[in-house]
Amino acid sequence: MTTQRQVPPRTLDDVYTHVGLVEPGAATPKRPNRRGELTRERIVQAAIECFSEYGYTRTRVSDITHRAKTAQGNFYRHFTDLDDVFLAAMHTGLQELSEATSRKTTTSGELEALIEVNSTYLHAYSRHRHILRLLREAAAASANEGFQQLWLQLRDDFIARTRRWLEKLHDRGEIGDTNLDLLAESLGCMTEQMAYVHVGLPASTPKRERIDELGRALGEVWFRALPPAALPSEH
Repeated sequence: MTTQRQVPPRTLDDVYTHVGLVEPGAATPKRPNRRGELTRERIVQAAIECFSEYGYTRTRVSDITHRAKTAQGNFYRHFTDLDDVFLAAMHTGLQELSEATSRKTTTSGELEALIEVNSTYLHAYSRHRHILRLLREAAAASANEGFQQLWLQLRDDFIARTRRWLEKLHDRGEIGDTNLDLLAESLGCMTEQMAYVHVGLPASTPKRERIDELGRALGEVWFRALPPAALPSEH
């Protein structure tokens, strides 16, 4: 058995701080009034559209403020720079992905549960596919190393949750001995790559039926990858 990695529970904002994208102990900004909230929401939505259309490296503050129909002064009342608004633009999508892999399943049986978990993950990815796809671009192209650390940390958290699930199955005697760390890494990479290639990259959003098909394929492969439990020894 390999040693289990300890991953303390934390919010997405805690992860942003952990990887250095937000300063530790940064003062919480004053809650804006309703007009300020609407302006911020408009800027974030414009940022999502601009980043999705132009990419992470080619989007400018002026693109976002022009799309949001607001002045650059309003932008800097809510955000410090492009990276700051990029984090805000990703927040909802990343939060949904985390919840999709953490929530309890509603089906009985391990195979159907795996299909449900993978399908839920892919549907969440689909709703935010453009901005989530751009996290890879930011991780590779940004001078801010925090984005690479964010991508790796989110992968590690997903893999750690998978590792804990595998360990529970092993402790109950439902799967046999294997390298749980390596198996969790393999399964996590497969789901991540399927989401990126088949949901994030296509020119148009895949239909629900296609995403369900992908989720079922992933669930079946996950199920078949589980090592069989050892047969009881005969005396």
